[in-house]
Amino acid sequence: GRGAGRGGAMSAAGAAGGGARALAGLPEGYNWFLILAAVVVAGLVAAVNVYVLVHYMHPEDRNQAWAPKAVVVSGLSLAMLSVLMFPLDVANRAACAEHISRTSCSFSMPMEELWQAVYLLEVILIFAVIPFMGFLYEADSELTLPQRLKSSAAYSLVTLVVVGLVLGLAYGLAGFVEYEVDDLASQIAPLATQVVGSCLGGGQLCDGVRDEAATTSWKLRVSFPVYIIALVTIFGWLVFMVFAGIGLSALPMDWIRQFLFRPKAVIPRSDYIRHARGLARRAKEIKQEAAALRREEQTLGKGRKWKRKLKELNKVCMELEEDEQDLLEVFPQGEDADTAWILTVVTYYAKLVLGALCVVVSLMLLIHVILYVFISPPVHPFLNEMFIALDKAFPLFGVAAFAFFCFYLIAITVKGCTKFGVNFVVFTVHPMQPGKTMMSSFMFNVGVILLASTSVVQFCSRAFALYAGDTAIERIFGNQIENLWGLRYLYVYNVFIICFFTMCVVSCGYLVLKSPPPRRRLTAQ
Repeated sequence: GRGAGRGGAMSAAGAAGGGARALAGLPEGYNWFLILAAVVVAGLVAAVNVYVLVHYMHPEDRNQAWAPKAVVVSGLSLAMLSVLMFPLDVANRAACAEHISRTSCSFSMPMEELWQAVYLLEVILIFAVIPFMGFLYEADSELTLPQRLKSSAAYSLVTLVVVGLVLGLAYGLAGFVEYEVDDLASQIAPLATQVVGSCLGGGQLCDGVRDEAATTSWKLRVSFPVYIIALVTIFGWLVFMVFAGIGLSALPMDWIRQFLFRPKAVIPRSDYIRHARGLARRAKEIKQEAAALRREEQTLGKGRKWKRKLKELNKVCMELEEDEQDLLEVFPQGEDADTAWILTVVTYYAKLVLGALCVVVSLMLLIHVILYVFISPPVHPFLNEMFIALDKAFPLFGVAAFAFFCFYLIAITVKGCTKFGVNFVVFTVHPMQPGKTMMSSFMFNVGVILLASTSVVQFCSRAFALYAGDTAIERIFGNQIENLWGLRYLYVYNVFIICFFTMCVVSCGYLVLKSPPPRRRLTAQ
């Protein structure tokens, strides 16, 4: 059924690739259009992430901290490309026409090797490069560069030793895949011997005929790169099921609430002056509190009470910055004040449209999980069927829709990361704000996104198995990782996906019933 559903789309893609090769005079056996598209997309991803860096970067980091900036751009690009590789893997199945056997087809790209390389690069970034750069960036500025490098390397080495011990011991003790197989036995006979029935040797000692096959376990050692992917994916699931579960509801709800509590009109100049004076008075008070904290640090040191006061002061500073942004929003200045206000109004209506779209996408994901993942056998292929139908209309439509849903999962994960720290107050996160994000916060969020991207890919391979079957990543996850000794039951019983679904329901109820609406501070003063 799956092959029949995709046959038309794959044949069309193979024919298109063959025509492109013929026109360009390129050698046979490779879908050069797909390779060119992958190169172009990789360049666009890097350009987009450079823009993200410039847009969110704090002014203090301009013209400095070049190494952390390179890590941020590389990490974001790798996370986005790792998610985009799944649609590429799906499109890669159509490198040859449908009538050519898999063994006779030279695929566009060696996807299994590329997957392993991408995941190993993510491991290096998460556990080696980002911690080192984080320690280096936060090191005491009074130290010399060699001293900062030495201190950062020491902390990073401790992290690597711990991670290496965990990976090595786990691989040595449990680095096996375990398959349940039917053990069939039969006699041996020369090739010239006539086969009686369906069994050699006249039907003696043939379990296949007598229906007496015994079920046994077949254990094989998995490769070390695949085992690293498995463990990193476990950590990624811990991030994904919490943050994505919260973000699935928070992303559309926050956009819709921002529209509902938007500023309705520009305030008069007298109100602007009054609010500006209030902001100035609060800024002066914050400056005095900061000076008092500095004196307390010099006399008593950085105790627990001092750190609590510093945390409260940082919160007040963030609220002051938000109030300043609100004031500038309702009283635009400059020669293009009218244009700025029009753009503000259009932005809020765009958030309403995007919020409504996200509501639809979130509901589609939840319904799909219920119909296709939780119930066995699946009640309906749902989104799989939609992707296949889009591929029949045009080969790239299904791949593009599949890529959109994969990216949506990354977006809700990033949203949930900030929402979890702000509303649930469990630990301090590093919120990303345009023009106010330090490199330490950037690198923290990059690490979270990199971890989550591993579980996003596995979630897609499980939830969209009908559409994305027979791909390299499906063989890695479905045939190896999901059969790892000691870990397979997490996937057999859908433990992670159930936790993700539960978090979606709980966080939705919490945000609807308990979360306060966005407060327009200017109207309250």
